[in-house]
Amino acid sequence: MYTILIIEDTIELRENIAEVLVCEGFEVLQAGNGIAGIELALKHSPDLILCDIMMPGPNGFEVLKSLKYKGDQLQVPFIFISALDERKDIREGMGLGADDYLVKPFTIKELLTAIQVRIEKHQSLESRIKSRIESIESELLLNISELETLVDSQKVQLDQAVTQKELATEKLKEKQELLMQDALRSIEINNIIQELTAQLNFALQKNNLTEDQRITLSGLRNKLRNKSILLNNQTVFLFKFEQTYPNFKLQLLRRYPKLKKQDLALLVSTYLNLDTNQQGAILNITSESVRKKRYRLKLKIGLGKEQELADFFQKMIQ
Repeated sequence: MYTILIIEDTIELRENIAEVLVCEGFEVLQAGNGIAGIELALKHSPDLILCDIMMPGPNGFEVLKSLKYKGDQLQVPFIFISALDERKDIREGMGLGADDYLVKPFTIKELLTAIQVRIEKHQSLESRIKSRIESIESELLLNISELETLVDSQKVQLDQAVTQKELATEKLKEKQELLMQDALRSIEINNIIQELTAQLNFALQKNNLTEDQRITLSGLRNKLRNKSILLNNQTVFLFKFEQTYPNFKLQLLRRYPKLKKQDLALLVSTYLNLDTNQQGAILNITSESVRKKRYRLKLKIGLGKEQELADFFQKMIQ
């Protein structure tokens, strides 16, 4: 049974809509104003919200903005019901993230059709998320396989040409640009993982899930929490770096054998001038943890307070 929240200050209209929906098998929650509507939405996590626009207190637009802010990203289908039929009002509603806009007066058929369409689009949450996870995993594993081959091949070439000079400046510059692109892709993948986790957490709060649905969603959430995806993401980033600076890792570990993979990722991302939020996305830690790890890394490699990690990196690759 799906739960629908009706936020409408006109009592007769609200109760008429509620009566129709109950007859159609929906569970219905009712709110007579925006404040009550926001409270019910956050407390019960309905499957769909019908909301009037012109109400005392927060109007419909403000209700939608508030729910999007409190939930980071609104996962509930949201349909405006309003007598405002001017194009600018409809555009504003859809621009704020509403899924549909019904102009009063509307027929029962129009109402039920709009509800059915929006619920069906949100029904396949677990399959969509599963597909995204599999796509991310496949991309990372393929990248790792290809990069392992490339790095091994490059090492052989370097062994055979020890006396050759370093890569030409232009070629190195191109590789540096590609490294930056891969760093941004690593950040994007981690952000996708966080977004999918938020969607799953939201879905698991619903009261109308079957046991099978709850098991499926919980399994997907556990899969996202598994360190392998994040480690693979970080591994791809470091492989790309090793392509650009093939001797750096070996030289660094010879001098500082206690450094870990995360230390190297922190050093590289610092050299790329990524901010703490971007570094945190790659390392899967908070910005504050990035600052602490920078400090500990400086201690490990013997840098003073005024010395910069980026300068240390630059000296190592020269």
